[in-house]
Amino acid sequence: MTNQVQIINPIDSPRWDERILATGRATFFHSAAWAATLAETYRYRPCYFALLTDDQEIRAMVPLMEVQSFITGRRGVSLPFSDCCEHISENAIDTACLLACILYYGKKQGWNSLELRPGGKIAADRPLSNTYLGHTLSLSPGEEALFSSFRESTRRNIKKALAAEVICTTGNSLQAVEQFYTLNCLTRKRHGIPPQPFSFFRNVHKHILSRNMGNIVLAFHKEKAIAGAVYFHFGRRAMYKYGASNSDCQQLRANYLVMWHAIRHYARQGFESMDMGRTDPDNHGLVQYKNGWSTRSEEIAYYKYSLNKRLPLPLPKKSGPSFSERIVPHLPIPVLRIIGSVAYRHVA
Repeated sequence: MTNQVQIINPIDSPRWDERILATGRATFFHSAAWAATLAETYRYRPCYFALLTDDQEIRAMVPLMEVQSFITGRRGVSLPFSDCCEHISENAIDTACLLACILYYGKKQGWNSLELRPGGKIAADRPLSNTYLGHTLSLSPGEEALFSSFRESTRRNIKKALAAEVICTTGNSLQAVEQFYTLNCLTRKRHGIPPQPFSFFRNVHKHILSRNMGNIVLAFHKEKAIAGAVYFHFGRRAMYKYGASNSDCQQLRANYLVMWHAIRHYARQGFESMDMGRTDPDNHGLVQYKNGWSTRSEEIAYYKYSLNKRLPLPLPKKSGPSFSERIVPHLPIPVLRIIGSVAYRHVA
């Protein structure tokens, strides 16, 4: 069998989602819809390195986007704003072949760095730039068994929200996007981070939600939206991507009911699992929250290399609140939206 490496833009590639799902290892982050959302919002250039068989099926693949920024430089990222983007490969030789091609290509293109988020380790002797925890919930036990498996405090918080007559809805309309975005701005400000530009969520609706590849769950109390979350799905795997809430209503525990509503929805639809995103291991509160859903935790490995100096670039460990985290909570949301609309494409 002769194999050939091609650089593919999944947005323009016929049957991309069908071909990538056929490998049995694809997640939502490998989909053409996610590529289109990132490319259209932030003007990144998709260049997915694929090892193809003679009949043009995908044997191995590493997704990449080229980021051009006058602030952070020209570089390759696999993939921006994606918690984990596994390399699709049956063996280490195919992976090594693709990475060699990527390094050669990146140097020719003048990239100053290459960032990979493959989840598992590429090789034991390759230094990591950072690590996170990934959390996955199996949906196969069914609703009743799932609920029984949750930590007692998690079950109690779901019941508390129900007793307070919090109501959840599932939708994928642009109106639901706008309601979530209002909550998202409040949450980001509270966390000391500017919100993503609204154009990003508009493109989430255009390329993902309107194509039935995701949902927004909103929680209402007395007809007011008080919490919400964005979920994506691809194949038989669902993913929790963004969560938001109004802190004034935190005592109602609506965010627990939102998650339970989504878990029941995807379990009833026959999905196999829900990826509940990455967590900084030092964020003990968030780790406890996700462990309360009886998730399985695994280390997610990140790599970042300087292509000029051929050195790994370990990220500095965080020590106390950053400048942004100290300043952002004191700025008005309209100002934060302007900052977010300018800054995100450079961060990747």
